[in-house]
Amino acid sequence: MDPTPADRLRWYALSAILITHCMDLLDGMMVNTAAPAIGEGLHGSYAVLQWMGAGYALAFASLLITGGRLGDIAGRKRMLLIGTAGFTCASLLAGLAVNPGMIIVARMVQGACAAVMVPQGLGIMRELFPPRELPKAIGLMGPVVGIAAIVAPVLGGALTTGNLFGLGWRAVFFVNLPLGVLALFGAVRYIPDQPPADGASVRRLDGIGTALAVGAMVLVAYPLMQGRTEGWPAWCFVSMAAALPVLVVLGVHQGRRARAGRVPLVEPRLARDGRFVAALLMGVLYYTALSGMMFALLVQLQTAHGFTALGAGLAMVPWTLGSAVGSAVAGSLLVRRFGGRRTLLGGLALLVVGAVGVITVVSRDHAVTTWQLLVPLSLLGLGMGGVLTPYYDISLSLVALPETGAASGLLNSFQQLGNSIGYALLGTVFFSYLPDARYGADGALRVTFWLAAGLLAAAFVTAFWMRPRTHRAQPGPASRTDLVPEGRV
Repeated sequence: MDPTPADRLRWYALSAILITHCMDLLDGMMVNTAAPAIGEGLHGSYAVLQWMGAGYALAFASLLITGGRLGDIAGRKRMLLIGTAGFTCASLLAGLAVNPGMIIVARMVQGACAAVMVPQGLGIMRELFPPRELPKAIGLMGPVVGIAAIVAPVLGGALTTGNLFGLGWRAVFFVNLPLGVLALFGAVRYIPDQPPADGASVRRLDGIGTALAVGAMVLVAYPLMQGRTEGWPAWCFVSMAAALPVLVVLGVHQGRRARAGRVPLVEPRLARDGRFVAALLMGVLYYTALSGMMFALLVQLQTAHGFTALGAGLAMVPWTLGSAVGSAVAGSLLVRRFGGRRTLLGGLALLVVGAVGVITVVSRDHAVTTWQLLVPLSLLGLGMGGVLTPYYDISLSLVALPETGAASGLLNSFQQLGNSIGYALLGTVFFSYLPDARYGADGALRVTFWLAAGLLAAAFVTAFWMRPRTHRAQPGPASRTDLVPEGRV
């Protein structure tokens, strides 16, 4: 049967959604690759390099759940357009930056707009595609995002090193302009207008919960970022300790809001499930290690071994390509044969081996080459793919079907929190050892990767508490896309 015009429109709309997801991924990885050139061009310190990544991740993580809730309140298409337009304008601002403060602010605005843009995609797909087509539509996201991950570091390096039109590193941000315009055009033309979710309770955004969640994250991340620069004054530790009572107040507030019949920002029942809490903790440990390792390695290759931005991006191809291969193999073979948790544990173990392999390469008394990094970075990529495929299936199988929407938002938020902590914690360790003559750049990288390996080992142990279970269809508001196929976990 030939596709109808409505069928074609759905797939055109999906293309616009995929572009927005690629914008977020491309931007983060290209900026990592170009970070040394950006710091040199703006005369920024190491703290500026950290804040370019951590500021984005912090804003994204802090507002991601709120961004999803805004889609329920004001309409997903409207919020997708607002988020995409804001992200595109913030990219222009970052490309025009003339000082470190300007680019950090632009990156944080990018993160905030991404938090509004990204959560709308899956909700729009649920509205557009019937149940028989939805798995195919969602399945397209993996290969597209995987290709973007492979292309991003190479493209970022090529734009920075090639000095296209004399723009240098600024071209890394300007790439988002045509992509943003294309996504906006596709969204306006092909995504139908859908009314916001009905119900007064859904229409009321939990402003207090949002403020408390953002405050807790800032109280932790800001002192981690600034502590090394300022010599770790007492206020850093006071700030991090203050995050705990803020989280307690957030929990109490969410419980009261739920008992009053109003929709909370975070579903309290999820916090009482120890297995789901273990999944959140494992995600934070995993993403902290991964983001910190990639950031430190990209900086070290360029500052210590003479790699250009393009050379550093090409050196990372085995990592990103291995991730795509590992994800495909895990999804098509390993999960079915060995189960999701065993596959996840195997992926974490492979990541530890890859990290130790990088440490071994940089421990030798000679210049590091791309070929020497080929095997350990490939192992890191394969391990990463082995973790990503089963992680979300297992995590969502731990909650009841009506709670999968809130659970998905929390998982994504904790992913971004881990990214932010990775830039802050591992970046601080790396830059603390970098100027020490006893360590140098290679020694600083070794210390950073040993710490990352320890975090991955902790994630391995935490994963044992993620005992999977499956759910059959239950009455409630969960969409059919939230069903976890039995036997997959």
